[in-house]
Amino acid sequence: MTFDERRQRAIAVLNRKGIPQASSEPAHIRLFRRLGMQVRPLHFESFWRTTFFCGLWFGPIWALIMWLFNWRKEGTDPAIALLATVICGLIYGLVMASVFAWSKKKHQLPTWESLGS
Repeated sequence: MTFDERRQRAIAVLNRKGIPQASSEPAHIRLFRRLGMQVRPLHFESFWRTTFFCGLWFGPIWALIMWLFNWRKEGTDPAIALLATVICGLIYGLVMASVFAWSKKKHQLPTWESLGS
């Protein structure tokens, strides 16, 4: 079974469980997929990959907003801004990975591997 066939099965399972598309296929995951990455729906990703994918988009966007509205005016050192960006992205990623792990358990979703059989 190809990755896309398994992904379609996963989306069908999430739809049957009543999980909305905004949660099963968030915009940043669709963007990563368009860039050629094979990203599972986050309910079927590992905890650490979910942390990575969620933090990867959130950290830079948050940093840009902080730079435009706060850090530039205050003259924040770019090294401090970079460190804050990494920490913020990591915290957001961990929180979102926890939410997806909780949702997977709550809805009793199957494993990614079992979708292929």
